[in-house]
Amino acid sequence: MLMKILKRLKDGGIYSNKLMAKELGVSESIIEQMILQLEQLGYIKKDIMTSGCDCSSCAPKKKSCCTGGNVKIDLWKLTEKGNRAI
Repeated sequence: MLMKILKRLKDGGIYSNKLMAKELGVSESIIEQMILQLEQLGYIKKDIMTSGCDCSSCAPKKKSCCTGGNVKIDLWKLTEKGNRAI
């Protein structure tokens, strides 16, 4: 299951915990626990957005702002360790 999350993150796009949980057939709390575990193991890390970001790096296919300016969002990216694991 952890590998499936890593693969989805590597493929890019924006995933909510709710959507990922639905796609993988588990609860949102399980997804949250798995993401925390992947971070603690060094496979992923938070991608810090800077102010003025146009989201072209986090949503290149969408070409629109992923936060809408009002929503708190955690963006994750694979570390070198995460990329090697896939």
